[in-house]
Amino acid sequence: MSTVSQTRPTSRKPFFRQEYLRKTALKATAVLSLVVLLVGYLFLGNSKDVLAESQRTVPKELSGFKAVVVGDVCNLRQGPSMSSRVVGQVVQGTWVDVISYQGDWVRIRHGGKEAWIASFLIDVDLGSRAISARITKTDVNVRKGPGTEFPVLFVTQKDAVFPAQAKRGQWVQVSIGGGKTAWIHESLLQLELPVLENSDQPSGDMLVFPSGASVKIWQTPVQGSTVLGRLEPGQSARYITSKGAFVAVEASGGVKGWVYGPDVRISSVKDPALSFGVSESSWSIGKFNTVTVTATDVNFRSGPGTNYPVLTMVNRGDVLRVIQSQDRWIQAVSPKGVVGWVASWLTSGIKDSSPSFSVSIDASQRSRILTVTGPFQSTRIIEDEAGGSLKVSTSIFFNTEGRLDINCFEFESVKVATSDVTVRFKEKPSYVVREQAPGRVVLEFSPTVTSIVGQSHEDRDVLTINTLGYAWPDVKRNGSSISFFLPGASYEGHLPTFQGKLIKSVSVKSRDDGLTLSLDTLVDTPYLLKKNANSLEAYFPLPGLAGKVIVIDPGHGGNDPGAIGPTGLQEKVANWEIAIRVRELLRNAGATVYLTRNGLDEDATPPPDWNPAPDEYAGDLAKRAAWSAKADAFISIHNDYHSDRSISGTASYICERTLNASESYRLASLIQKELSASLGTLDRGVRDSNFFVARESICPSVLVEVMYLSNPREEGMLKNPAMLDKAAYGIYRAILTYFSPATRTTQ
Repeated sequence: MSTVSQTRPTSRKPFFRQEYLRKTALKATAVLSLVVLLVGYLFLGNSKDVLAESQRTVPKELSGFKAVVVGDVCNLRQGPSMSSRVVGQVVQGTWVDVISYQGDWVRIRHGGKEAWIASFLIDVDLGSRAISARITKTDVNVRKGPGTEFPVLFVTQKDAVFPAQAKRGQWVQVSIGGGKTAWIHESLLQLELPVLENSDQPSGDMLVFPSGASVKIWQTPVQGSTVLGRLEPGQSARYITSKGAFVAVEASGGVKGWVYGPDVRISSVKDPALSFGVSESSWSIGKFNTVTVTATDVNFRSGPGTNYPVLTMVNRGDVLRVIQSQDRWIQAVSPKGVVGWVASWLTSGIKDSSPSFSVSIDASQRSRILTVTGPFQSTRIIEDEAGGSLKVSTSIFFNTEGRLDINCFEFESVKVATSDVTVRFKEKPSYVVREQAPGRVVLEFSPTVTSIVGQSHEDRDVLTINTLGYAWPDVKRNGSSISFFLPGASYEGHLPTFQGKLIKSVSVKSRDDGLTLSLDTLVDTPYLLKKNANSLEAYFPLPGLAGKVIVIDPGHGGNDPGAIGPTGLQEKVANWEIAIRVRELLRNAGATVYLTRNGLDEDATPPPDWNPAPDEYAGDLAKRAAWSAKADAFISIHNDYHSDRSISGTASYICERTLNASESYRLASLIQKELSASLGTLDRGVRDSNFFVARESICPSVLVEVMYLSNPREEGMLKNPAMLDKAAYGIYRAILTYFSPATRTTQ
């Protein structure tokens, strides 16, 4: 029996194995066929999505990425273990090339040799490639540092996306907005490359990404204008141009608008290692070495010393892009794009630098400083005859190409290509070469007044200040004496001797920090300043309204009713009724008057010769402000609204950042005085604002809130034709007094 029991299994074993294998093979074949069909279906139906997803995922090996050493002095080993032989050392700040990962070790290349280093001793650079971190789990802790021992800053959820900055060990550093960073464990996220070609994402040579939280897309290049949309973390927009601190973009769906430069990062599709910086006072382009801030609340200054003003603050963990070092100070670009100086002892220091280059323009002081750095031995500075561009030709090739528009001060753009840095100008510049040495070129731009020319016309005196370089005056007035201070300017012309109908004398005084141009006039006359390329023009009209061009802007209109009072009075109606009354009074006094809209229910109409640029806002407000280009004064009439119906009174608004802000304030003060007296309303004063028509008008401009439409009593006044007449007369009286200084005691 034992023999039988032993032989049966032996005789049947091959049968069972063959049958099992046959059935398994059949099942496998069926499954494989199904998989093939499914894959074929998915590929045919969704091949673009599948390929796009696979192309977006960052390779785990991170081969070809750059990394910076964060440990003080770190051993390089022959193999991926602590027992492997030490073959060298690197210090904090050293840049290395990543080859591959193996567990907690990274194979790197440094100094032409390969070695291994512990992964927690280096930060792999993710930020320069515009990589995003997409959260893949729920209730994920976002920590202050790379470890569970660090406190939790907040909790985030699945599918949230953050801009990735670096990878250290098993932790990923991300931007969380406001220039701050945090850390998330790599098992809780997926690293993704930017979307470069997608029907929902605009393509272009340069892409713009939020540097932290979502970024508003504004209608005009100023914060506080109409919001057209948002650029969310992980999304990109096509770079169009830059203007000062703002970047024009085209986002998904064809939305075009402006984002604030310090809140975004700009990446080159062709060369992700190329960095750009845009801020209120500086612009930069280059491939930078970096340092890390090691202290909290560190001053970022305008120059290399504690006696220089503080531009902003940087904090522990902030990575700064290095431009140059001087003594114990480092000039660098902050995460917000600001160019400034930081004490080197408050950073990780520049331990070892690989070849890099940078081009920066710093306008934080009275002059603008252009700095070009790189591994070149010699340079030539070449200026074209017309003064439209300047080229710094170096002895090296940058092996990349990039351009950043500036459109601020005298600068139009800066471009790096082949061995040259080319700067294009909006107006012919004035500059001196402060340094031209191996590895660094420094040029200082400040205006030079070449001549002052006066002309006396039938109806006005005109003073033209011809300049090389950008000049923007600070204006002060004391009665009939007016002074224009030009920061950083020098004077090369003959002393002016002009006397006109209104201008009695002109004098020039040079100071260490600039140039003061002083004028004495016969009466307390108004004036109009205009900024042209390489000149400033000051117009001094003869007293009286005859020949003056006045623009009256009845606020709102068409389908925009504006505010609505308690009994239904629409603001556009009240504004229109006051405006047409002011027009009639001014015309009877000899002025030429234009209204920005032609009827109660019509939208604003542009002036006949207005031709905005393709990237320029051309909406309703722009049409209104465009009328100011050939006017002597611009008055926008509105009536205010407040949720508290007891609020009442009259207020006027100007923009203090305009060329004619001083005269706008004088005109607004007169409107407040005359209008409040005429209506018997509370004088709420003259206020600074960012209202579009006040900010963008070329001439002295005021936006007046005649009364509060939300206040029942004042709404009733605005329904009364007699009170509308009084409102119009108050505004008329103010304009008459402004343009008739010699008749103030008798009118």
